[in-house]
Amino acid sequence: MVDDTSNILVVEPVNIPTGNSEAFLATLQFALERAIQAVYKLEADELASERLGQGQHLLFWEAAQGGAGVLSQILEDPDAFKRLANAALDICHFLQEKQSCTKACYQCLLSYRNQFDHPLLDRYLIRPWLDRLGSSTITRQAANGSREAQYQQLLQQTDPNSNFERIVLAEIDRRGLKLPDTAQELIPEANSKPDFIYRNAKVAIFCDGSAHDRPEQQQQDKIERDNLRYVSGYYVLTLRHDEDWQTKLEILASLL
Repeated sequence: MVDDTSNILVVEPVNIPTGNSEAFLATLQFALERAIQAVYKLEADELASERLGQGQHLLFWEAAQGGAGVLSQILEDPDAFKRLANAALDICHFLQEKQSCTKACYQCLLSYRNQFDHPLLDRYLIRPWLDRLGSSTITRQAANGSREAQYQQLLQQTDPNSNFERIVLAEIDRRGLKLPDTAQELIPEANSKPDFIYRNAKVAIFCDGSAHDRPEQQQQDKIERDNLRYVSGYYVLTLRHDEDWQTKLEILASLL
C-alpha cells in the first residue's frame, strides 16, 4: 500500500450545455489540464485529473512526489483562470486556427493517457465557456460566512489609532487575496500581538505606521517579532508606511 498527500483542486463548472454535458466536461477537463501544465511549466506526469460526481466536478491533483504547489497558487491569484482560459484557447487552436484539426488532435487535446475519452473530445464545445472564463476574476470567501462579513469583522478588530492597518487590509481585499483570520490577537508564548494573523499558514503581518519610527519602539518590535519567528514558528511580514509595501505584499500570495 502507498499513502500519499497531494494538493488538489476541485472545479464545479456552471452553465454547461445540458445536451452534451459528458463531452463538454471531458473536453474541459483535458483543456484545463493542458493549460495548467503550459502556464505553470509542468511536465505531463506532474499533473493528473479525472471527472467526479457523475461528471459534475473536475478533480486535478499534483501527481509528482512533493508537488510544485501550483494548485494553491491558482487560488491565490485573482487572474489565474483568466490566464488559464487564454492558454486553453491557444492550445485548442482558436488563437491560431489549425485547419487539419477537426474536433481534437494530438497537438491539442488527444494523448495516449486519455485515449478512452477520444470519442468525447470536441474543442468547439468549450470555446464559448473559455471565452467567458477569459474575463473572470477569483474571489475567495471564508467557509463560515461571506467575505464581506469577514472583512467588516476584521475592520472592527483593527487598532482604532492605526489607519495604516485599514489601508493594508483594504489592499489585501482589493487584490482578492485570502483575508486574515483575525486582527490584533495576542500570541501568548511570544508575548506578541500582530496586526493580522493567518493561523493555518502561521503568517503574522505587522503594519508599521509612523509610531514605529522611534528607535526604542523599533527595538521592542524586534524582540517581539524574533519571539514569533523562533518561539512560535511564524513567518513575519513587516509592512512599513514609508516603504513600497504594496510590492512587498505580493509575497503574501506565495505564503498562504
